[in-house]
Amino acid sequence: MAIPVYLRLSRRSKLVVLSCLLLMASGTQRTTRSFSLPSSSLALGSCEKVIYSDFASRKNTQSAKTSQTLRKPRWPTCLTRLAFSPSQKERLAEEGWLLGVETLGKVPRDLCLSMRPDSLAATLFFDQSSARAFDPRDIQILMNPDIDIVYHTLAYFSVPGDPSNLFSSDYIQQINKAKQNLETPESKLDQLSPQLEKMYREMPSLRFLNLAPFMADDYASLKQALSSIDLNFRSQTDEDIRESPEERKAKSGNTPILFGNSRRLIPLLKNRFPVPAERQFLKQFAECMDDERTLFYKNYREVRTELDQQGYERFLKFWKADGLKMLYPWAQRSDVNVFNIYLCPVIRRNGRGVPINQEQRVLFNIVAPLPENSSQVEQSFFVVLHETTHRSTDNLVDAQTGSRPDVRDAVVYENAAFYADHIYLKNSFPQYDVAYMKCFLSLDNTNLRVAQLESEFLKNYPVADSLKRVIEQFVHNL
Repeated sequence: MAIPVYLRLSRRSKLVVLSCLLLMASGTQRTTRSFSLPSSSLALGSCEKVIYSDFASRKNTQSAKTSQTLRKPRWPTCLTRLAFSPSQKERLAEEGWLLGVETLGKVPRDLCLSMRPDSLAATLFFDQSSARAFDPRDIQILMNPDIDIVYHTLAYFSVPGDPSNLFSSDYIQQINKAKQNLETPESKLDQLSPQLEKMYREMPSLRFLNLAPFMADDYASLKQALSSIDLNFRSQTDEDIRESPEERKAKSGNTPILFGNSRRLIPLLKNRFPVPAERQFLKQFAECMDDERTLFYKNYREVRTELDQQGYERFLKFWKADGLKMLYPWAQRSDVNVFNIYLCPVIRRNGRGVPINQEQRVLFNIVAPLPENSSQVEQSFFVVLHETTHRSTDNLVDAQTGSRPDVRDAVVYENAAFYADHIYLKNSFPQYDVAYMKCFLSLDNTNLRVAQLESEFLKNYPVADSLKRVIEQFVHNL
């Protein structure tokens, strides 16, 4: 019978995503086989314990006081089967992934590993019933100019037809007028935006910048990671350890002091952007963004503090009256642990929904328009609803197609979310359905009859009949 064990994870292990750890123990003779895969989808970064126990040794009872009475998890996820060669295991041990073992008398219900004695493979199970259900009332409504400056810079690059397009002629006109009023000198962004726009259009991989603000600890970390993407880190050797602080300082030369999580972000950006032209864009983007922030944006946001606060309060009033109630069933099924809504004056109708996996949690961030008058409050909320709906409908699209559609078919995901929102509002909050359709058809002042408006909406956002039925069933069950 297998012996439950307790694995102490090294500090390094806490910095990566661990896929699976397997321990085999038999009697007093302990044989340890441990596995680690940094690219897995399950984060155990903050976990102090990982428990193994053979499912075959457990009785199917409700008690969880001992490993023999632990109930088998009923909702398996992250089913990752792994097998490593002896040389791979040796390398993992040398790099500090594997540490010591000691026996425990009980196994927690929330996390366990199942193994087959005849196989160097393991399957990870997580008991859904042990996870705390997310309460949508915990959603935070926020503003952050250090996030907004990234989207402000991206708004200078027009990408027609792309769902990530932030360019808006009225926004650029508004900014140009503000720069005149504040007597702002021409910035690097003003000078280089045509050149950068051309590069941004030609390299779709650069759309990743829309997610970047939420990967960094703060603005300084993001700016430094982008501008220092070509920075190479030296690996520490035994000779380095024997060096004096003065010798190490002299050898390091001009290596900059790194802010926040820049050291972790730089290798990630290197891997994502291997092409020299992409890296050149990122460095120029960071330079233009920082120059724009210094010359104009910080002062601009300070001047409009009162206007921003009024927009925030308008949204909050709607949120308390009807917004939370409308979003509640979608947010409750969003499979997140932390949910933040950022109101941003740059955003028009193309919002942002950015999930970030952090240790064992999913942090979901939505960037939505900051309403500048009462008529824009509903539109701002509709963007929040649409981005939240994606958390569910994207999975429905994946299940229907069998795999993720090509990037060029991103419109399939968009249309599915639009259709789900429409039938949800039509059935549950009909007083907002017409306004929703007008918002995303850019027909705010139209006098079309409801039937004509719905026909136009469905024509603009077509969904396959088979997917429609799946979405309708899902919405019906909300």
